[in-house]
This record gives sequence, structure tokens and C-alpha cells, in this order.
Amino acid sequence: MKKFWILCLVLAGCIAPEVKEELVWTVRQMQGAPAGEMGIELGVSACYAGTYNGWLLMAGGCNFPEIPASAGGKKRFYQGIYVADGSADSLLVWKKVGELPVEAAYGVSVSTPQGVICAGGTNQNGALSSVFRISLDKDATTAMVDTLPSLPCTIDNMGGAVLEHYLFIVGGNVNGAPSNALYCLDLDNPDAEWTRLPDFPGAPRTQSVCVAQRKGKDYRLYLWGGFAGAGEGRPASLSLDGYSYHPWERTWTQVAVPMGKDSVEISLGGGVGIACGDSLVLCTGGVNKDIFLAALKREEKMKRALAEGDNRAVDSLKSVAKAYMTMLPEFYRFNDKILIYNTVEDCWKEVVCSSQTARAGAALVGNGNVFFNINGELKPGIRTPEIVKIESGAKSYLAGQLVGRF
Repeated sequence: MKKFWILCLVLAGCIAPEVKEELVWTVRQMQGAPAGEMGIELGVSACYAGTYNGWLLMAGGCNFPEIPASAGGKKRFYQGIYVADGSADSLLVWKKVGELPVEAAYGVSVSTPQGVICAGGTNQNGALSSVFRISLDKDATTAMVDTLPSLPCTIDNMGGAVLEHYLFIVGGNVNGAPSNALYCLDLDNPDAEWTRLPDFPGAPRTQSVCVAQRKGKDYRLYLWGGFAGAGEGRPASLSLDGYSYHPWERTWTQVAVPMGKDSVEISLGGGVGIACGDSLVLCTGGVNKDIFLAALKREEKMKRALAEGDNRAVDSLKSVAKAYMTMLPEFYRFNDKILIYNTVEDCWKEVVCSSQTARAGAALVGNGNVFFNINGELKPGIRTPEIVKIESGAKSYLAGQLVGRF
């Protein structure tokens, strides 16, 4: 009997402890940028982008290729459609495969198996209501552009996502005014019209982050960040809080505010997000909440001074605004934290801190464990042509010890 108990103890000691896994994120700059239109090689912000059959696709966007915005330069919008092999290790070879119906930027783009949907936006002639889908021929040498039902109004600087077979558009400038609106289109119904759904709570939002992701057995639409200038008796606002929308119950529910390791709340306004795995949302970039809100309030004071004919105040505010545009990129403190939101646990985690993703107006595309952060602003008016690859792997831990990475 004594030998039996000794044997049991030995066998118990051989039982393997629990193995835990943790995602590990890496950031690496890619080489190569589109160059099919004069000026686009400088990089753009607010382009349309997505993935289709393994190809990266980007189109449109805007920049100041000749005279900087700080010196009163004119913004240029682009029309080309470009693709590159999404499996590239370090060099992206872009080729122009077509053109958008018009030059455009500041719309929504989402990837679907049928193509990359581009909705709304604006250009030098004003805001747009058009919606179309870009796909490629089998050799990826020619882009095919199909028209979808137009938005019921012009919308730009909005958020958007596809949830199952529904395309959602949220916030943005609706007919020129910041909005709380939520619109939906059934992509499976060729004769469908856009449906207005319940507005999201709180202040209106432009340039918010909107992502569709699973929560348990359901899918939700998630919304964070955004801002709005003063107007219609409403003060300038910058939103930090987030909401999820339940499409079947048609209700909005508040969710956790983005924050990093330092527990400081982060603005994702002007940032980007994308679904990752079956319950995570990856977010990068965005403006600094304090610096940008101060700029919005300065614009609000400018409008008031102009309305009151206070020329002295107008001149003073113009001087401050001009100085604001000439600061070095470090001054603006765009968000450099790469964040992951867990829909099940309703919590945020800072996974990497990288100046390479401290952008506003970038695009974030990809799937699986590989994503590409495309272009964007280094500071107001100054774009970058950089494209950064963000990858996740896994570390396995055994009793607190690193076992391996795969």
C-alpha cells in the first residue's frame, strides 16, 4: 500500500501544468509606394483601402504636393486605383489598375469577398453620395468598378463597417453638418434602399473609428472617438467614449474608453481600427485629445469673433492658428500606442508603442494576423508615404517560463 501511494504522488507530479498563450505584436516598415500620379508619391491621407483575393488595394486620397497647407497650399485629390501583393515580405510593388469614378478622399472603405466597397467622401467640388465596389480581374491587372445604391445624402469623414451582409455608415458630415446618424444597406438585395437606424448617443462625430466584430454569439458595431466643430448652437466637442450597436435589438450600449498602460484615456479621432480574430479590435493612430480640442475651440472663437466683427480678436486668433500649423510633428502628439480591444471582456490593452503608427487619416487593412497601416498625416497638412506591417504571433508559457513562439 505504501508503494502505491508513492506511485500516485509521482504520477501526480508528472501532470503537465497549464500552458498559456499570449499574442506578440511586431511593427515593421515596408518599402514601396504608389507612383502612378504626379504628387501621390509623397503619401496621402484619407484614402480608400482594402484587401481582395490576397491583394492590397488603395485608391484616392489627398495631400498638398506643391505648397504646404501652412503656407496656404491647395489640397489635391487623387483618382488612381493601385494594387500590391499582400503576401510581400518587405517590398510592396504597386501597380495602377484603374481609376475611381471621380477624385475623392475622406469616405469609408470596407473589404468584402466581392470587392472593396467605397462609400461617400469629398473632393474639390464638394461632398459625395456615391457608393461603388472595386474588384479585380483574375490577373489583377484591371480594376472593375460596380455601382451600388447611392447614400440618401452626401456624407464624408464618417465611420463604417460591414456586418454579415449589411453595410453600416455612422456619423460624419451629413449634408455638410456633423451628425449622429446611422445608415444601413442590405448588400444582398440589389433593389435595396438605405435605411436610417437609431442615432448614436451624445455629441456628433466625424472621423470616428467604426468596426464590426463578434461578441460571444452575436455581432456588434463598435464606435469610438471622433470630434465635431462648433455649429448650430452646439460647442466644439471631442469624444473619447465608445458605444456598441446591437443590430437586431437596434440599441446602443456604452463600452470601455480606449486607454494605454498609463491608464490615460486616448482619442481615436482620426485613427483607424479593424477586426482581429473572433473577438478583438486592433486600433492605431488618432489625434491628441488636449491639443486637438484646443484647436477646435480656437476655431469656435474665430467664428464668434468674425460674427461679432471683432477684428483684433480675429487677427490674434489667425496668428495663433498659423503658428499651430508650423510646429514639428512631435508637438501634436498623435497617438503612438497600438491598442487591442477585447469585445468579450470589454477592456483595452496596449500591445506596442510605435512612432510609425502615430498618424491621423491613415488606412488599416489586412486579415488573419497581418495588417498594413497605410500613409496618413505626420502632422496637419503633412503626409507620409510610409506603409507599416503589423503582425501578431503567439508565445506559449509553461509555469511562467517561455516555451516557444509560433
